[in-house]
Amino acid sequence: MMRIGVLEVDGISTLPEPILHHILSFLPFKEVAQTCLLSKRWKQVWQTFPDVEVGGMFTNPRKSKEILTSLEPALLNRQRKMISIKKFSLELDLINSPENASLAGRCLGLAIESEVKELVLVHWRSERRNLPEIIFYVESLHVLELSYCKLQQPSENVKLFSLRKLALREVCADDQAIASLISGCPLIEYLEIRSCEGLESLDLVNLSNLKEIILVNTSDIKRVEIKTSNVNALAIHQTYLFPIEVNVSSCGNLKCLKFDFLPIEDEWLCNGISKLPLLEYLSMTKCHKLTSVRISSPCLKTLILECCDKLIQVEIETPNLSIFKYHGDLISFSSNALSLSETSLCFSSHLMVNIEWVVEYFEILAMFQKFSKVLNLQCREGENVIVPQELRQIQSPPLTSVKKLNYSVRTDSWDFSVANVRARSSRFSIANVLDGLLWTSPHAEMVSIEHGHLHKFSFQISYKKQLIYDGEIPRCCQSLPVSCWQHCINEVKVEHTKSLSITEDGELQHDVRSYYCFEGGEDIFEKIDDLSEVV
Repeated sequence: MMRIGVLEVDGISTLPEPILHHILSFLPFKEVAQTCLLSKRWKQVWQTFPDVEVGGMFTNPRKSKEILTSLEPALLNRQRKMISIKKFSLELDLINSPENASLAGRCLGLAIESEVKELVLVHWRSERRNLPEIIFYVESLHVLELSYCKLQQPSENVKLFSLRKLALREVCADDQAIASLISGCPLIEYLEIRSCEGLESLDLVNLSNLKEIILVNTSDIKRVEIKTSNVNALAIHQTYLFPIEVNVSSCGNLKCLKFDFLPIEDEWLCNGISKLPLLEYLSMTKCHKLTSVRISSPCLKTLILECCDKLIQVEIETPNLSIFKYHGDLISFSSNALSLSETSLCFSSHLMVNIEWVVEYFEILAMFQKFSKVLNLQCREGENVIVPQELRQIQSPPLTSVKKLNYSVRTDSWDFSVANVRARSSRFSIANVLDGLLWTSPHAEMVSIEHGHLHKFSFQISYKKQLIYDGEIPRCCQSLPVSCWQHCINEVKVEHTKSLSITEDGELQHDVRSYYCFEGGEDIFEKIDDLSEVV
């Protein structure tokens, strides 16, 4: 019998090099480097892989030397064969001896000679290191990210003529060093300065390509002046209310503005927003000096006001506003918004503080139903939405035209330990909460109740064509403009999503869904209340 040989074909190795590079991009760089041992083909793929990332917080000089010694010939080979590098990432923690510093400098030089497009330098030690000046003259760079470094003013003018993105994180630098760096980046589009020390004044002038600016935890900075007209987005996030002066009056094309913990005042906001005719997104969180928000903005689509403790009044002329989110105390509110696709309200006080509070609360809800068909309510206690019977006798339901109502119980903890999940899964009555929501918004067709990050109940409710209970009018319906939900309901479909459940072995299981369907009748309340057992 003739034996027929079978030729085994490695289908993956025959794929085009760009596809193999894409596959390798999902692996840690250490594993990518190890593929060079598989075959000549994979060695060639490794030698042309566009991303080189070296690091891992090695403090052992011997281990660092091994890494850098193996890297240098690979980079030298790329440089000789004129193989460009897309991204070169180096953790400067490897430089823990004079010999390693020399090796790292040569590796960095080879990467630069290979026309690297993206350069990431990170140093994890508490002592900031000065950066090698060579990085300020790499004309091929599109992206430069520096972390935990010390930045001094270069001896010559910076020549990063192709740079589009600059990110400085935990960098120690003064005003002059930052200004010199940015002035040498005429095509910069994205600027991020995060937790940097020494920077007190930031001037951004005549950067026509600059589109996005992010400033985070810059506690030393006292002044930000932006005189470049094409900026689209500005975000300033602080952790404390440090004094800072911000001037964006020249940013006529600004569309997105985010402030966290900024000491802006009423006059600045009113005058500043009026000079931003294209603004579409405005978010202000913990801006504690604001007492009155008066905004006139024809293009504004999203407005977010959260935890501004002294805020008592909001007046907005925003005909195109689509999303409004508010978290804080009860306020005086007026708006000419024509139609909101989403309204989210979270009031700091409990629902049943006193009669005066409840009346004001209901007035605010009633006003929002004029221009919002979907309303999201939030609170920190599950049953705060329940309206006592004595109040139902003297108050009318505020949301008579809202068809979709979402209610969530906020939790700030993201501790997903088994003990904590069990502790946060305290039982509350689903039926009582649903009853409170359907009194507030009679005959809503879609209602959701979300308990922290754990449970979500989605109710799809259909009613009888004639919203009148068969027979005599029940006592609970006599004071209502329409019959209460328990006596006119036709069918309720329920979807319960349990995002975190605990198995018998004490492990967490994600996204378990259950479905229920209840017909209307005298026992509809008891049927729905049985759902509380799963919370």
